[in-house]
Amino acid sequence: MKRTRIFTLAVMLALPCLVVPAVISPSAVSAQSKPIELIFSTYWPTSYTYLWEPIVNFSKKVDMESNGRVKFKLYNSGQLFGGKEEFPALERGDIDMSAPLDIYHMGTIPELGISSLPFMWESIASLQKSLDAGLWDLGVNQKLLKHNVVMLAVAAGGPYQIYSKKPILQPDDMKGLKFGVSGSTAAKAMELLGGIPTTMSSGELYMALQRGTIDGTTRPTITGIGRKLYEVVKYISISNMYYFCSFLTINKDRWDSLPADIKDIMKKAAGERNQEQAQMAQDFEDKGVKLYREKGVDVHILTSAQLATFKEKMRPVYDWWQEQVPTGKEYIEFVEAHH
Repeated sequence: MKRTRIFTLAVMLALPCLVVPAVISPSAVSAQSKPIELIFSTYWPTSYTYLWEPIVNFSKKVDMESNGRVKFKLYNSGQLFGGKEEFPALERGDIDMSAPLDIYHMGTIPELGISSLPFMWESIASLQKSLDAGLWDLGVNQKLLKHNVVMLAVAAGGPYQIYSKKPILQPDDMKGLKFGVSGSTAAKAMELLGGIPTTMSSGELYMALQRGTIDGTTRPTITGIGRKLYEVVKYISISNMYYFCSFLTINKDRWDSLPADIKDIMKKAAGERNQEQAQMAQDFEDKGVKLYREKGVDVHILTSAQLATFKEKMRPVYDWWQEQVPTGKEYIEFVEAHH
């Protein structure tokens, strides 16, 4: 009897120490293990190699560094939205991420026109140096936030060249010709050169040139090759007139919902994407002239004297731009100190 009472007392004393496993529903387990899915949309075709491939590599790095906790669904070639539609879609949250081009959104944020100022930078590396130093911290990033967009990184693109159906060797050669341009700053530059600017996206250029709607265009080397413009123009003048940037962005509401360690991983991968794109862009430019000549295009590399006449003609663009952007002088001075 005594032994039985001792055993009973021992059991009662042990009961508070027993841990009953919590019952976890299958749906809770699934929710914990399910990766974060981010929809990334770009209108770029995959032939825009130095723009597209760094994005693919960015997504792979984030996937790997997060141990599969983040998965991207990548859409290209305008499968979801066109070049001018992506930013509004990103703002609304219809997509999670994109890499818009500054030239298409100067109407929304005029400061983005800084990259289109003629002959501001000598090279892709020079532009990237200004960006890395914080050029967009002067106001662009703050305005993006007002549109519910967070900028993770901004990378330099290639310089714009002159594509035409007749040789363009001096400003007077452009008088009266209709040119497809990509933004308001480029349009103003074209007016000063005597041309007639028409704003259009890169996807519209081939048909417009083929039909004779325009006589030429100013576009980067990658556009000419990616869009096969060598089939509908005869001449290219290498002038490196101005540049463009692509900025890696995410919807702010989506960004705010992410864990802190995932944000750190994405920021790091975004910075690496900048350097990869800038280097790939320069490599592409180095091969561009050879590629055009192989396609039967007459390539004219403008001399220093010829470029000087273009620069002088387009100098008033700087004054015009500063009238559009109250802080424009601050941007220009920043570039002069960081390039």
